[in-house]
Amino acid sequence: MSQIDAFLLDRGEPADSRPWFVYLFALTDCSAFKVGFSCNPLQRICTFTRRYFELFDLQQSLLLELPHRELARALEAMIKTEFAAHRAQAPAWVPLEAGGHTEWFSAVYFGEAEARLRACIVPPANVSSAFDAFRAQLERLSAPFEAWAAAQGQRAYDSWSSARRGYAVRDHVAPLRDWLDAYRYFDLPLFVDEPQALALIRQSARLSSG
Repeated sequence: MSQIDAFLLDRGEPADSRPWFVYLFALTDCSAFKVGFSCNPLQRICTFTRRYFELFDLQQSLLLELPHRELARALEAMIKTEFAAHRAQAPAWVPLEAGGHTEWFSAVYFGEAEARLRACIVPPANVSSAFDAFRAQLERLSAPFEAWAAAQGQRAYDSWSSARRGYAVRDHVAPLRDWLDAYRYFDLPLFVDEPQALALIRQSARLSSG
């Protein structure tokens, strides 16, 4: 299972017609922050870890919405250049395939980076916390997530059953468990009309295929 799970994949309008975001992702251990730009910051942070809600301080982390990719790219480049002397190492848990390992900076300078971000606002741009933005996005994704979670729950149960019979199987539990925990972290309800379905999926997420 990829770090980017199926329900998070973009649907609808092409990327060039969507707003773009410059982001400052602050780590919860107060060691560093990540600078970057993306048309889907939630998808981007998931390339670092699906446990992003534990390892990043989402209340402190910021997203600046901009109408064009060129503006986002230019602002990101300006911030990275201005703070180049304060680069920090990427956390060891960030996979190499995620990229962006040179775009981490000492947390001491987060306040200055935030000031620079806010000083560059041009209408109709706006700044929001990553917590608020991600919560709203996951709320909009609730329906596709529920369909994905139901399918993953069944796959997890099938894998567990096969493992008990001695077959080698893939682990479908971890991604499901991570996303259920994310929805719990944001206090977003799931399967409101089917509480039994949610209970079964949560039970599947606790299964071990090992």
